[in-house]
Amino acid sequence: MTTIVKASAPGKVIISGEHFVVEGQPAIAAAINLRAKVSVSPTSEKTIELFSKNYNLGVKLHDLEIISTIGSRELCVKIFKPSIFLIKKLCDLSGEKYGGFKITIDSKVPPGSGMGSSAATSVAFTAALAKFLNLQLSKNEINSIAYEAEKIVHGKPSGIDNTVSTFGGIIAYRKGEGFIRLKPKISEAYFVLADSGIERVTGDVVRNVLKLKERFPKIFDPIYHAAGRLAIRTALAIEEGDLEKLGQLMNINHGLLSAIGVSNLVLENLVYTARKNGALGAKITGAGAGGFIMALCDNSSLTNVKKALRAISRRVYVVKISKPGVLVRKET
Repeated sequence: MTTIVKASAPGKVIISGEHFVVEGQPAIAAAINLRAKVSVSPTSEKTIELFSKNYNLGVKLHDLEIISTIGSRELCVKIFKPSIFLIKKLCDLSGEKYGGFKITIDSKVPPGSGMGSSAATSVAFTAALAKFLNLQLSKNEINSIAYEAEKIVHGKPSGIDNTVSTFGGIIAYRKGEGFIRLKPKISEAYFVLADSGIERVTGDVVRNVLKLKERFPKIFDPIYHAAGRLAIRTALAIEEGDLEKLGQLMNINHGLLSAIGVSNLVLENLVYTARKNGALGAKITGAGAGGFIMALCDNSSLTNVKKALRAISRRVYVVKISKPGVLVRKET
């Protein structure tokens, strides 16, 4: 019987603390109900096939070297670099040879959106291939291996994306200290995510912010300290179920992100359109300088905010918190 392994992992939104988390401040992240899916199936070949439905790109590997591609070779090398790292890592751990299976990636988390697309893919990829190779990995081990793949994509990631994708729910995270799972009381909350239409590379944005911080440390240090205190208050608002306070804190967080240089006119227009149409709070989510904004809504404000943002944004998603993190199963 042919055994296929399927895994999925959620994307995320940063409710509070993006950028500041890179330098050791706490941040609050939530898994959302958009998921990356990875399936692994056996083949009779001595090669490995990788295919991404999202990019319509694929590669065939022999001894981890690309021998053929579907689509641009240059783009394939870039897109599949983390995947090839994970294949080597997991095959080496299991003692299995580099061959005899096909891996398909199908993610509902839009890339370059600030929703943790690469992390969700790396987490699901790790879980699926580990299960296929009969490795018994804990969630902590899956998270750790996925983080190594994230370094290939982002250079100096905080680790929050892969952590919330692995464990799900809402977490308070601090680099080097791990995370605390929150007990949220915001089941009635919706997040409306609107695309600025501006593409950017997360690693480049992070590096630009750090360069500015190095130039003006005495100005930036108090901002980072304030962001850390804000994240703590955000966590309390989530556990108290106080959506009004949560929205106000999100607005303040957006102001801090604007102060460190990651906003622009397009993002500001999205944020203020959401607020004007009844959002309880709105802010950049992710690296900024492009990507998406997120607006906090309840049942009474959701329709108006969604309609207003759809009038000015090419892509709008309505998401809720996802309690499950990574999920994996075998099928025959």
